[in-house]
Amino acid sequence: MGTGLGIIFKDITVTVIFILAIITCFLSFFGKVKYGLYFFILLIPLVNITTKLQQFPLGKDIGNILLIGMTIGWLVSKSLNNEPLFRKSTFNVILILYLFFTYFTLWNGTFYLGLSAPISTLDTRVQNWKNYIIQPILFFLILNNLRNKKDLVKLFIFMCLAMFIMDRSTLIDIRNATSWISREKFHSTFEWLGANEVSAFYATYTFVILGICVYMKKNIWKITLWILIFLNSFCIMFLYSRGAYLSFLTAFTFFGILRKNIFIIIAIVFILVSWQNIMPQQVIQRINYTETEGELDESAGKRLNYWQESIEYFKQSPIIGVGFNTKPFLGSGRDTHNLYIRTLAEQGLIGLIFLITIIALSLKRSFQLYKKAQDKFFKGLGIGFIACIIAVIIGNSFGDRWTYLPLGAYFWVFLAMVERGNLITDQQLADLRIVKTSVTKGSKTNLSHKRIGLIKDNE
Repeated sequence: MGTGLGIIFKDITVTVIFILAIITCFLSFFGKVKYGLYFFILLIPLVNITTKLQQFPLGKDIGNILLIGMTIGWLVSKSLNNEPLFRKSTFNVILILYLFFTYFTLWNGTFYLGLSAPISTLDTRVQNWKNYIIQPILFFLILNNLRNKKDLVKLFIFMCLAMFIMDRSTLIDIRNATSWISREKFHSTFEWLGANEVSAFYATYTFVILGICVYMKKNIWKITLWILIFLNSFCIMFLYSRGAYLSFLTAFTFFGILRKNIFIIIAIVFILVSWQNIMPQQVIQRINYTETEGELDESAGKRLNYWQESIEYFKQSPIIGVGFNTKPFLGSGRDTHNLYIRTLAEQGLIGLIFLITIIALSLKRSFQLYKKAQDKFFKGLGIGFIACIIAVIIGNSFGDRWTYLPLGAYFWVFLAMVERGNLITDQQLADLRIVKTSVTKGSKTNLSHKRIGLIKDNE
């Protein structure tokens, strides 16, 4: 009886989500892009739900339809309001160039593999390229369509809701596991991605939540975020990913240094010294399972082989690589388990320069927001995203945590929030300078009204 009711409830839930998807498509198409963004970004990591939407008409393409609707709505709303399509941003030029470059390398890979032209949506490589470029496109949609802090806060709430839903699925996987060896069955809401990817998601984006949380006033929202941080951290521990452990600990160390919090540093040192006494036994077994009788374990040994294989392809075309998403079709047909080496093989030195530049600029802009923001939400967003980027840098040394949409998209979402936060903060600081200048010139009243109007638009 209970199982039957559960199935009915799930069917009703999926139907409601599909109806909401149709509604948000229409709203986005007619210029209400922010509602499409809230809905789309909520569903990105919930692959298990989007898969169920395929049972409905056009359900398989609902994400693409929503994305097209948001893009059209963006163009229409800017045109009707006589506003520039792109807000001024550090990332505009480099991301547009990078999008063109990735498509160029897609064609380059087609020639290298001897395949037909990459123009069909049925082409696996075209699908993978499309899913990858959705991420920087999301950056542009958020930056140019969310107008103020309230919009960004709402977006953040939807992302936290998605993580709570993920936690439920992940905890069920952990509960059903008999040992860390059974981690191969851990998928959470990602469906086709495994434990390493799920744990990388938590180890990366939990820091943005932590950053915002520590700067919040004590209220129910702060308590809710602490609960989410605890659940995410618990999931990291029992997903048994050594790469996630390292990236989380490294990013946490940087977070403590930036906050100048001696208690965080002491806690990290304590964990490093006595982790074998405080960690659960299964976690200790997983960490220690790196060598067997002096030889690398199977997982680590295979990675070295994949890296050597990829370096050989890089040597064939060191400038532009052998082509976007060609590695699955070459040699062992396996991922390199290292984003930087895969980028060298597929996109060459130019691709790696693009990647490093994007990451470096992301660090710069998040640090700028952290240092200059007076608003607590933006200050927490800045410091949290710095730690998030550190986790991204470390995590991608152990696998590709960048190109998969469910795993990498939130990086671009938070990056857009950071960039929008910088623009809002710059405007507020400029308004304050105008007011100070006006006071000295005796025009306090009129310019103060102007300042109030400008700040209201940005709050």
